[in-house]
Amino acid sequence: MVVHETHMRQVLSISVSPEEKKRILARAKKSGRNVSAYILYALEVENDLISEDELLARCKRARINYKDGDTKELSSLADLM
Repeated sequence: MVVHETHMRQVLSISVSPEEKKRILARAKKSGRNVSAYILYALEVENDLISEDELLARCKRARINYKDGDTKELSSLADLM
């Protein structure tokens, strides 16, 4: 796997089981990327996700809002946009 750096690329070796290697190779091929590009893509996707803590905090806030009657009645999901 190649790690992007500001000035130069570096090689990073990782140890995975044969099953994981097969899974990574298959996913990379399915995505049309080489393994390095696929791993970098997967890391970027992960960066876009919210953390479990943030999800839990949002759920707790939504529960409080619901209990307080701070909700909106929508006729469809399109009303959210």
